[in-house]
Amino acid sequence: MSSAARPRPSPSELTRPFWDAAASGRLVRPLCSSCGSSFFAPQICCPRCLSEDWDWAESSGLGSIYSYTVCHRAPEPGFELPYVLAVIDLDEGWSMLSNVVGCDPETVRIGMTVAVAWQRLDAELVLPVFEPVGGDRP
Repeated sequence: MSSAARPRPSPSELTRPFWDAAASGRLVRPLCSSCGSSFFAPQICCPRCLSEDWDWAESSGLGSIYSYTVCHRAPEPGFELPYVLAVIDLDEGWSMLSNVVGCDPETVRIGMTVAVAWQRLDAELVLPVFEPVGGDRP
């Protein structure tokens, strides 16, 4: 994806730790201290038990593709086409929406094993993206 004109996320007080970790090449997610659930996106309280007692925990960044679509029309300028938008099920029991890179979009499939990779947009912002690993690499 082109980084020149691509829209940027706007980190908030709640999401800043996620973006700071990404800038240093670490994937983190909220982990509830009360019920042990991992969840994403960050919220004030755990969506499972409603506890506000959670903290950031590091993720292995390994997972599989739960669902995906190949986008052939950009939502805004700055996106290279086509690109893959996928729901990634991470090994720690949480999911996130991201891009699949490093392969032909036509080779992506549900269940494909992926690992986090990092796409630097500028000096401050790094996006977690995912690429195929192991026998799933085309």
